Amino acid sequence: MKFLKATILFTIILFCSCNKDKTIKAVFQPDEVMGKDVVISEAYETRNYSHLERLHLLSLSVQDTIDNDSRFLIRFGFASIPQTAKIDSAFIYLKAIEPGHFGEKNSFYIQRSKSVWINKDINWENQPEGEESDQILIDAPTDKMQPYKIDVTNYVKNVVNKTYPNYGYIFRLESEEKPYKGIRFCSSNHVDVDSRPKLEVFYKE
Repeated sequence: MKFLKATILFTIILFCSCNKDKTIKAVFQPDEVMGKDVVISEAYETRNYSHLERLHLLSLSVQDTIDNDSRFLIRFGFASIPQTAKIDSAFIYLKAIEPGHFGEKNSFYIQRSKSVWINKDINWENQPEGEESDQILIDAPTDKMQPYKIDVTNYVKNVVNKTYPNYGYIFRLESEEKPYKGIRFCSSNHVDVDSRPKLEVFYKE
């Protein structure tokens, strides 16, 4: 009888231990209602482009001016992840949209926003400043329809443990001074659910 109780107790402890070490996968892929992603354009600095099916980074300058630069901002809400969670990894997935990426030397930065922004109100004129100290440089695509998987583990860790708030990300070309190049992705307004931007977070409780 004592042996049976000991066996049961060991099984329970083992089960709890396994559950505790289990990695949880959380997926955040907002739709056109809940999505917070928006294009901003220097050429139309007071306009808001939160309704588009695409997110793009453009440099369509003439004679090396930068009047037609475009950037985009995106924010994923992941407050459902407990503050005590141990973040293993986190990735943003972006899918290209037709007609795809174009031009040369179109590597780009992802920067965390330094301040809050409102999806329906943000534009080039009132855009927040990006944090350069921990920005991520993303290599230029090798194919016009290349999708991207971007490691944002450090950002998610710091938001979850309250090191800094979740103001989202600013995407911009590494160089906005040379003409005719761009990156094009699907936004949360895209008709194809699977093509919308997605954040995956892997963590242990």
